[in-house]
Amino acid sequence: MQLPSALHARLVAGPGATEPLPVARDPSAGAAPFLFAARRVRFPREHDFFEDGDVQRHLYLQDVLTQVAEAPERPRVPEFTCQVAGCCQVFHALEDYEHHYHTLHRHVCSFCKRAFPSGRLLDTHILEWHDSLFQILSERQDMYQCLVEGCTEKFRTSKDRKDHLVRRHLYPADFRFDKPKKTRGVPSTICFGQGASRGFKSTKKRNKRQ
Repeated sequence: MQLPSALHARLVAGPGATEPLPVARDPSAGAAPFLFAARRVRFPREHDFFEDGDVQRHLYLQDVLTQVAEAPERPRVPEFTCQVAGCCQVFHALEDYEHHYHTLHRHVCSFCKRAFPSGRLLDTHILEWHDSLFQILSERQDMYQCLVEGCTEKFRTSKDRKDHLVRRHLYPADFRFDKPKKTRGVPSTICFGQGASRGFKSTKKRNKRQ
């Protein structure tokens, strides 16, 4: 698109050019009814020109403050303690108690009393810690399911699963879902048949008595 020569010259000249742009008027329209010249006008803040805007701003802010003031407060109740046996946590609001209960008392293992944040983790814990069949199968195949919901990866050991969680799902390096299992020591006595038993305890005390 090619600009008119006068407009092109004004744009090239930059903001310093003061010559008005040529306006093509219809000769039959006659003379203009008035003359107009643009000029910059500055009003002080208290000028009547800004009155309508100030009123609208005041009403808007008043409405916002009214909505904030009318925000419902959390219902407060007399101080009470958690009703679960052995828990002495004190609460002042029902919402705090509900959060505490769902976090620490809702998903609790009935065998070892460990609490979990979700039912899925509780089921995983019961399977891996309190199911003897799981212990047998885990020695032959991958049985440790990824803890992230939707991930179908399985692993041979819980350590391999933790490495997967840290590397793939960006879990913290110190994350620990499993507590180290206690290894059973050598029994103090073993029966070798016919009612005879032989012990592995120290015989120092026995020798002293003799």
